[in-house]
Order: sequence, then structure tokens, then C-alpha cells
Amino acid sequence: MEQIQLFIINIIKTYGISVIWILVLFFGARIVLKRIVKRMIGLVKDEDKEKKSDLEKRAQTLGGIIVTTGNIIIYIVVLLMVLRLFGVDITPILAGVGIIGLAVGFGAQSLVKDFVSGLFILIENQYSIGDKVKIGSFEGRVKKITMRSTILQDDEGKTFHISNGLIKDVVNFSQRKQ
Repeated sequence: MEQIQLFIINIIKTYGISVIWILVLFFGARIVLKRIVKRMIGLVKDEDKEKKSDLEKRAQTLGGIIVTTGNIIIYIVVLLMVLRLFGVDITPILAGVGIIGLAVGFGAQSLVKDFVSGLFILIENQYSIGDKVKIGSFEGRVKKITMRSTILQDDEGKTFHISNGLIKDVVNFSQRKQ
């Protein structure tokens, strides 16, 4: 029991300050990321009042995607920092992740296609949450847009999940001629 306590005290003495700095960077980066996204959404709220709801919905959707992606990057960086702190050589890990990423990229081309299509749907503002749309043979209100799929709900309450990579033609009944 005493050996375990000595071991823990030794670890804290050796790595304590570094671990504290990593935690400060971790929480600081998450706070900065959320503030940037909140500020971005706040800038959109100051825009023209007629377009406000569409722009706000679009900004919130993009903001959610940015926060999620940013958090994943922050977690990976912190994990690599902790591993390196404890003497693990991260070079093979990074090389392995690169090779795995390449293999996944080839193996998951449809997933990549869904993500790229979802990005263009959001950037081009083809439709927003709440819009009434017709995508292929499906018609309904947009309930959710993610990078991978679009979720529609028709008037009868049926829910349709459509992969963004499969979306070719969209009719948006909610957007008016400007």
C-alpha cells in the first residue's frame, strides 16, 4: 500500500505541472472554440430581419458541426500530448493513423461523398431546418441536417433519412424568389 502511495506521489511530482498545463490548454481551447462559434452565430443574428431565421438556422447548424469537429481535434491533440508526456513515442501512432485514414478514405468513399455533399448543402444554403422540400421522391419538412444525412418528416409524420451523397435534385418550397 505504501509503495502505491509513493508511486503516485512520484508521478505527481514528475508530471504534475505538465498535466495541469495540458488540462488548462484542453479546457481553454474548448472555451475559445465555443466562444468563437457563439460569436459567429451572434454576428448572423445582427443581419437583416427578413433573412434572420434562415441565416440563424444555417449558422447554428454550421456552428454545431464546427464545435463537434473542433472538440474531436482537441481530444486527439490532448491524448497525443499526454502519451508523449509519459514517454510514448507518438511518431508510429501518427504514421499508423495516416495509413488507417487512407484505408478508411478508400473504403468509405460513400461516407466521404456524404460529408462533402452535406458541406455543400450547408454552404450553398440549398435548404434549412424547417423548410418544406422535395428530395427525389421524398417530400416533407427538414427536421435535421447533418454532414452525413438529411432527415425529412412528411405531413403524415413519416420520417425519411436521406444520405447527402444521394441527393441530386432538390425542390425547396420555402425559399422565395429574392
